[in-house]
Amino acid sequence: MKMQPVEKTFLQARVFNADQTKKGLSELDWGVFFADFIDTASRAILANSGGIVRLTVDGIISSFTDTASGVQAAIDMQEAVKAVAGHSGCAIGVATGLAYEQALSDKDGDRVDYFGTTVDIAHALTVRARGNAILIHDQALNTNTKIDIHSTAGKLTNRHYSDYFVEQPHINIPTQNQPIPCYSIFWQSQPSHFLTETPIEETPSDSNNSDNSHKELIYFGRVSAFKKERGFGFIQFYTEDQEYSEIYFHMTYVINQAPVQEHDHVQFTIKPGKEDRPQACSVLVMGSRLQGQIESQEPDGSGHITIHNQDFGLIRFFAMPKTFNDGLIKVNDVVEFTVSSGSDTEGLIAIDVKPYQGEDQCLEVVGSGDNLRIGSIERAVITVYFAEKGYGFAKCRRNNVYVHVSELTNPENIPNPGDIIEFEVFPGRDGTYRANSIRLIMKKGLSL
Repeated sequence: MKMQPVEKTFLQARVFNADQTKKGLSELDWGVFFADFIDTASRAILANSGGIVRLTVDGIISSFTDTASGVQAAIDMQEAVKAVAGHSGCAIGVATGLAYEQALSDKDGDRVDYFGTTVDIAHALTVRARGNAILIHDQALNTNTKIDIHSTAGKLTNRHYSDYFVEQPHINIPTQNQPIPCYSIFWQSQPSHFLTETPIEETPSDSNNSDNSHKELIYFGRVSAFKKERGFGFIQFYTEDQEYSEIYFHMTYVINQAPVQEHDHVQFTIKPGKEDRPQACSVLVMGSRLQGQIESQEPDGSGHITIHNQDFGLIRFFAMPKTFNDGLIKVNDVVEFTVSSGSDTEGLIAIDVKPYQGEDQCLEVVGSGDNLRIGSIERAVITVYFAEKGYGFAKCRRNNVYVHVSELTNPENIPNPGDIIEFEVFPGRDGTYRANSIRLIMKKGLSL
């Protein structure tokens, strides 16, 4: 077989979380899913004068005569894949340098394949890239004084080509003695959308404490059983080691106490429960209707919406382009939306976004007393609390406010009637209020 050295740019792309996606689909459905991905990727490659080298078990390898064409193909590929509803994302690695071209012959005629360090680096970057990330080897930039590329969002803001490249920590790959420098491509709308702020897939060796590297892992699964009358159930999922498992969850840790049914798809984290047994927390039900706050908006009408989980951290949802084009919703407004899609790199999508109870930014909810402002900090007196069920009500300026154990900053401080709490006002159901981020500040016997 004939071999010759060549200078090429190699792009390798893979379906992010392919193993998990494959296990959640039938063999036929995976075939259709993967074929759609390859078709999308191939169009981007051929449109940028690239050549398809070969398919892999979860993606595709292609070659280009120059770096700019390879990077532009990667951006086009990410934008096209992102537009496919329900897709789990794409991870891409790009490297430029010397490789060996190998002429092959098969029943379909002559074709070529490549091997060598540059191909290995492209593969290693792809393996380490998170979903929606493009990692590029430093060497590719050193061989090009200017890379003429653009993304749809970049063109809207006249982004300079140099602003597309964000330096990342060096990474180790098996074929190199020294860690290699790399950059990620900022192709999204703005830095808050820039999933490649953390573009490199973490491994236990990336942290001095491997236990800490697993604390905030996000899992996806399906509700296998749910006892509605008792408020608990079980979720089937695959662990980070791709082992099948099942975990307990309780309604008190379902975000917004969204209705749960068997076979619902959910996102969740894992925390120690009773007797240190693991349980699912911050359970987010796909398809549930939530209220959140507009964090950002873009000229194309896209943006981000945030909600709080049970650990008082933010969960961010992407709203597709044209969502905010009507001008009725502004940054910091409270909205209703439906949870859609999902990945472990902020790939959640908000659909059917609507203003919550009118268009006024303060969005005051009509109650039986003085209106409370959504997002304000208030104090209230607990009027009733069912500890065994994990919920109750408080009175704030003649308004009844729903109180739930999942919003207690310290779940061990169970409130009792007469206790005083401080909380963030949040819209409840049917024009009522609910308390978020609840802090117990006075015990029974003291008044406001």
